[in-house]
Amino acid sequence: MAEVTIENTQLRLVYELGEDGNGRMQYRTKNYNNIKADAQVEGLLAAAFAISSLQETPVASVKRNELHFIG
Repeated sequence: MAEVTIENTQLRLVYELGEDGNGRMQYRTKNYNNIKADAQVEGLLAAAFAISSLQETPVASVKRNELHFIG
């Protein structure tokens, strides 16, 4: 049976930039790499809130991306 291991974890913050000339919302994404694979959700949210408090642009979403290795 194949084993699945987490190879890489990334914290992604999506910032809301405002509307363009056509009324569509524009976003900017900032990725933070080298996150510990065993990081808890509460810790990631605390880090995201700390980072977002330093920004003037509002955060639209916080995401956790994981790259898995199957082997």
